Parts: sequence; C-alpha cells; structure tokens
Amino acid sequence: MTTTTTPASRFGWEGQTLEYVVRADGVRELSAPSACPDGVRVRIVDSRPVADGVEAHVAVDVGQGALY
Repeated sequence: MTTTTTPASRFGWEGQTLEYVVRADGVRELSAPSACPDGVRVRIVDSRPVADGVEAHVAVDVGQGALY
C-alpha cells in the first residue's frame, strides 16, 4: 500500500479544522484511527474508489495546538 496526503502539514491551531485529500493505492477501504494524539480528532468526510485504491477527504479537528 502507498499513500499520498495533500497538503502534507502536521500542525494545527486550537479550534481549527484541517482538511486533507488522502489517496491510498492497493486498498479497498480507509478508516479513521480509533486513537489519536491528544487534542486531535480525525474523521473521514467522504471517500471514493479510484483506479487501484481509494481517495478520501479527511478532516482533522484540532482541540488544542498539536503536532501530530
């Protein structure tokens, strides 16, 4: 499996929702992790099959300033 995340930033300010597009080749399904770093909540907003994998729109809600 290979993944590409756009944009590639890993920092958010308190109260911010960061949005990413994640493409994973060689998989049929993506899921949000059940455990995340403190102050971060990850959710998959939408996903669709593409070529040899899945592309998903992912939202990261930042509860407190965090590197993740």
